Amino acid sequence: MSGVGKGPGTEPVRVQVPGQASAQLLSADGGEAADGRGQFSWALFEWARNPYVILITIYIFSPYFTSTVVGDPVRGQTIWGNINGIAGFFIACLGPILGAIADTGGRRKPWIAFFIALMVPGIFALWWAMPGEAGLSVFTIAALIVLIAVAFEFSAVFHNSMLPAVAPHERIGFLSGLGLALGNGGALIILCFMLWAFMLPGAVGWSFVPEVPLFGIDAGAHENSRISGPIVAVWLLVFSLPLLLWTPDVKGERVPVGKAIRRGFGSVVGTVRKLRHYRNIAIYLAARMFYNDGKTAVLVFGGVYAAGVFKWGALTLTVYGIVLSIFAVGGGFFGGWLDDTFGSKRAILVSIVGAATHLFQSQRAGFASILLLLGIGLAGMLFVREERAEAAE
Repeated sequence: MSGVGKGPGTEPVRVQVPGQASAQLLSADGGEAADGRGQFSWALFEWARNPYVILITIYIFSPYFTSTVVGDPVRGQTIWGNINGIAGFFIACLGPILGAIADTGGRRKPWIAFFIALMVPGIFALWWAMPGEAGLSVFTIAALIVLIAVAFEFSAVFHNSMLPAVAPHERIGFLSGLGLALGNGGALIILCFMLWAFMLPGAVGWSFVPEVPLFGIDAGAHENSRISGPIVAVWLLVFSLPLLLWTPDVKGERVPVGKAIRRGFGSVVGTVRKLRHYRNIAIYLAARMFYNDGKTAVLVFGGVYAAGVFKWGALTLTVYGIVLSIFAVGGGFFGGWLDDTFGSKRAILVSIVGAATHLFQSQRAGFASILLLLGIGLAGMLFVREERAEAAE
């Protein structure tokens, strides 16, 4: 969610432009805000992106990869951890530069389209991830996951940087929460479809369930898990179009790629040199690094842990994903309401405390390191001062 503060009961700011019949709605950065279709299309991009997280990295593909493709759940978990560690390294090294590029001007949507173009074929190719390396090798699958994960995070950098130019500051929390809810809602729809079309046929005798998996999917060849790749890839491609077509891009000069990279790198160097003058921001970034890593670990290893420890199969994991996605949809709206009503800092604190409480109640030693990360992040956030921005008059 955005760190822009909001005050309850405020109204969007409008300005009268000479020669225009109606006043323009101002965005959080003081420019002209997008219309309703443009704002919704911005949020809808999460509907396009987030099924990758839910189906590939948590509930369907990652447990299949670690337990079946690798063949040894313990070794598979180690490989999956290394994959995410390598992806995290590239994101940590390049993320600040990409973020600075997004902040220093120029259009965002060409970058987003570039990262989508990397993700779609990579995700689709996971269909050929087969046991015993009958299709792609473990190394090739790992390389694809690293590429997809890095592109996924960088698409979020440019997508998130568009929000202050798209929406009035009073609607930033709402649109951020709407995007989160839509993302989980899209994944929920896919999971329900996969349960009905590929997981339940042949396992239950219910009249509304097909007798055999649709489209000739062979559960014995693990195609009911592998199909998650092509489904997510097509979903991402189709539902990214509204953002690219209807959400106005950030206004700015057309900056060549090389110049944008040089600007971004220079901006990062300048920021690091002046970081001591931005104590509040430095504390927030350090705290976020810890609590975000803790919550990411829960997501990345949730399905893998269930498959390896509890021996859950594709059917059980799909049901598990559906149940949690239902709560996640509600959580998106609740988080947006918290942000708008009480501010971003309190919304983050509620999120961290809620996650830590449930992990502590599990009483499993393996979660101790995650609790430590969340605890350090929580302690850091207590020292962050929330600065409330006001719309330009």
